[in-house]
Amino acid sequence: MSNINLLPWRESAKERQKQAFFILLGITCAIAAAIVFAVNQYFNHQISAQNQRNQFLQHEIAILDTQIGQINEIKAQKKSLVNRMKLIDTLQQSRNVSVKLFNDLPVVIANGVYLQSMNVNQSQIDVVGKAEAYNRVASTMRLIDASGWLGQTAINSIFANDSALMKLSEFSMRFNVLNNSNSNPAPKQ
Repeated sequence: MSNINLLPWRESAKERQKQAFFILLGITCAIAAAIVFAVNQYFNHQISAQNQRNQFLQHEIAILDTQIGQINEIKAQKKSLVNRMKLIDTLQQSRNVSVKLFNDLPVVIANGVYLQSMNVNQSQIDVVGKAEAYNRVASTMRLIDASGWLGQTAINSIFANDSALMKLSEFSMRFNVLNNSNSNPAPKQ
């Protein structure tokens, strides 16, 4: 038995093992390549689906941006209309102020007080005049404050004028129209 040569058998076994190894290696590489290809296709599909969703969202965002622009335009128009309505309301409330003022002047100006000029600037009225005595001007101020729709009287200046035949004090006074909406003074009795 010692003369049996096992070398060709070992070589053929090695050759079969080598062939089996390369076959398994080829099959493994093919399976790995198929897995890599499948994973790559899966991720490419996911990426394209996400890109489609992103495009849809961008399209919807563009639509919403145009709608927001229209809403802002409508808000600006509304603000403009509200401002116009406020202006019209203010004009309506103040349209009869001069008539009411001239109707009430004989009531609120005390006897012995003579007006020389009157300047109306929005709701502020500046008056320049002459008075027989200082207390007549004070009485006029009290009557103006008690009128209900005129008030906040303030004397700018008052001084005696000795140059005239009658000794009249010259004064400058300012008062405001307080409330235009209910400026219906009480009728004279």
